[in-house]
Amino acid sequence: MDNLVSILSSYDFDQLQKYLYDRSKRTKEITIIAHEKKLKKLNNGPLGQDYESLKTKLVHNISSYTLSSAEERILCRGWEFCIENKLTNFIEFKTDIELGVKKLESICHPNVFTNICRKINNYSEVLINTVKKKKIRNICDEEFNALQTLKNNKNIIICRADKGNCIVVLNKEDYIEKAEEILKLKQFRHTDKSLLIEKEKIINKYILKLFKDKIIDKQLYWRIHSTSSSLATMYGQPKIHKNNYPLRPIISSIGSYNHELSKYLAELIRNNRTSLSFSFIRDSFDFVRKICGINNSKDQIMISFDVDSLYTNVPVNEAIDITLDMLFKKSSPPPIPFNRSQLKELLELGVCNVPFRFLQKNYVQCDGVAMGSPLGPILADIFMSNLEIKLNKFSTNKPSLWIRYVDDIFCIFTKHQNVKDFLKRINKWHPNINFTPEHEIDDKLAFLDVLVIRDNKTDKYVTTLYRKPTNTSLYLLYDSNQCRKYKVGLIRTLVIRILLICSTSTHKDNELTLMKETLKINGYPQHLIRRGIREGQAIVNKILNNTHNKQQNSPIKNNIFLTLTYYGLESEVLAQRIRKICRRYLPLVNVKIAFKKTFTLKKIFLPIQKGVDETKNDRKLVYKIPCINCSKCYIGETRREKSTRMKEHQKDIRKLSDSSNIVKHVTEHKHSFNFNQAETLSQENDWKRRIIKESLYTHQSLGQSLNDVKFKLNVFG
Repeated sequence: MDNLVSILSSYDFDQLQKYLYDRSKRTKEITIIAHEKKLKKLNNGPLGQDYESLKTKLVHNISSYTLSSAEERILCRGWEFCIENKLTNFIEFKTDIELGVKKLESICHPNVFTNICRKINNYSEVLINTVKKKKIRNICDEEFNALQTLKNNKNIIICRADKGNCIVVLNKEDYIEKAEEILKLKQFRHTDKSLLIEKEKIINKYILKLFKDKIIDKQLYWRIHSTSSSLATMYGQPKIHKNNYPLRPIISSIGSYNHELSKYLAELIRNNRTSLSFSFIRDSFDFVRKICGINNSKDQIMISFDVDSLYTNVPVNEAIDITLDMLFKKSSPPPIPFNRSQLKELLELGVCNVPFRFLQKNYVQCDGVAMGSPLGPILADIFMSNLEIKLNKFSTNKPSLWIRYVDDIFCIFTKHQNVKDFLKRINKWHPNINFTPEHEIDDKLAFLDVLVIRDNKTDKYVTTLYRKPTNTSLYLLYDSNQCRKYKVGLIRTLVIRILLICSTSTHKDNELTLMKETLKINGYPQHLIRRGIREGQAIVNKILNNTHNKQQNSPIKNNIFLTLTYYGLESEVLAQRIRKICRRYLPLVNVKIAFKKTFTLKKIFLPIQKGVDETKNDRKLVYKIPCINCSKCYIGETRREKSTRMKEHQKDIRKLSDSSNIVKHVTEHKHSFNFNQAETLSQENDWKRRIIKESLYTHQSLGQSLNDVKFKLNVFG
């Protein structure tokens, strides 16, 4: 082209450029169409998600902002859609590898372990170099730019709906107004200041007392002890099936002062629960087994009851007392380290008067259990189990069947019974609890994800799948950046669900046909659907024939679970190589590898919805302090605030502490450190992962860091 510039006139050169551009554009369009035709032929159907037929269900835009076609298209992909993108920082990946490999150290010879680590290092470097050069993304540039535009729009909130796998776009002002209406309820109280530090001191003081009294050991003490915690966060999920899109409040307690205590207590209560309620069902499959065994359906009527806002209406102090009565009203004390008063104190610290924030405002939950607390489900279930014991006092007008799953209840009455009177009586059980009924229509009633149908020919009940009006038919998209075996697993799970819930062959065939069409809309190729159906049917046959647990003469293997970040097919290749090397060197070890998501819509928009917690950015991190006079630096980790740790380093310098590497450098070389320029290298809540990251950053400094490390690197050291 440079030679043509000197030969041709400017007009002719412009015309030539225009001709070449039009020709290349036309060739590109023809090539794309040809490739699409070939791929459709190979796929035996359309490619990718058919969002055009689903977009009215998948995205509810009730804001004043008009979505572009690209913005609408990316939101149609769903809250959990994983975006494949080029990455340059592999600290998280290396941390996963080091953490996983550490599990192998105690079960193999040191020489074998060294050899395994060396090979895994080689395989990991291949993955890192491949992913760095990757130029493929599973969304187009237009969609990627639309994602950035939505993220930067401060006037809207993008969130997941309460029911149905769809996304709702609201004006930020409307979202705040809806949330504040909820926060005016009696269960919540506004407070001008954060009570976090005060609550953290109270819980730590009591836990320390238990430790000093030798009630708990050191391991449990550090597990439930709280340091530099964050406030629980409330956010709302719009109820798209109700007028005006009201919010369901969710209080996320992860990282809060009482989260680990609540997790421990929930586990303790679950393991020591004496018996389950007479109304208990484990899942939909258990419900179907019970329903299909009932006769005389012609003389019966079906009714379901729903408990209004169970979690927020549970009287928390009453629920605690009921739980304690259940645990301690036995002839022998339960195998737990606490007496009744100690456990009551811990439960009150776990769920009573919990402070939380909504955006930048502080509140306290005065009553009810938070939907998001680990103790919420178990306390609500124990309270309801105790409440429904009153059913035994009913001498007349009592249902022949009462089945409950959390706050949903399925009942069967005879036709001559007075259901209105029964509803009136159960609504007097407790002032906080209100039951609302739903009657059968045309011999049909939905419960959970099961549609129960009265078969007047056989005088029995038959079951099939039920889909709520909010159902969007959106599953894990085939082009989502997730492991292929999870996609096959999804098909298997759907098939198992159909075959075990549908009680007649007609319903099974209809549901399998509908499933195939739905998966096709979600971009799944026909051959993968057929494979998933075959595998699902094989699993169901084993379940029905009771042969899935019969494994004789097979050696008992030690299961080791590793978790890796998923970057694409390269991650699957790495996992296959790790399993192969472990089978070779550790034949009695079964290494199971799971993949976690990297870059989802949820990770982009949920933090915006929750609002920024400024305190989180300054704690539980790995930091780097540079030396002003040379290239040396100090890399460390802390759970507390970074400013607190910097003051401790400065204090060490003033006192010339012998244990500080910073002090040694200052005294030996007469240098000084710039504590105001301390850099945050990474944030990490988990202590084990934090010390691994500290070691990785120290190793990357190539001998320029002064600090000692708490974790010896096995793979990347």
